[in-house]
Amino acid sequence: MAHDKSSLSPSHHERREVQAHFAQSDTDNDRYINLAEFRELLGNLEADLSDEEARIGFGEIDTDGNGLIDFDEFLAWWQEP
Repeated sequence: MAHDKSSLSPSHHERREVQAHFAQSDTDNDRYINLAEFRELLGNLEADLSDEEARIGFGEIDTDGNGLIDFDEFLAWWQEP
């Protein structure tokens, strides 16, 4: 079933909520989430992943391959079903 692109866009409230989660995870306030911050986020979410699984997940979210997760990548991941 095709989706209307606007229905896939987060509402203003949802986007602000995700921004708050992103900011909380970006502990060094550099506007990116690095692997260490990502591992901390996983711990906070009580995700029990091995180091290798965390690295693989991080790599899947880091779609531009720069070794950091920016907000747009984080938002896309957060919205995945």
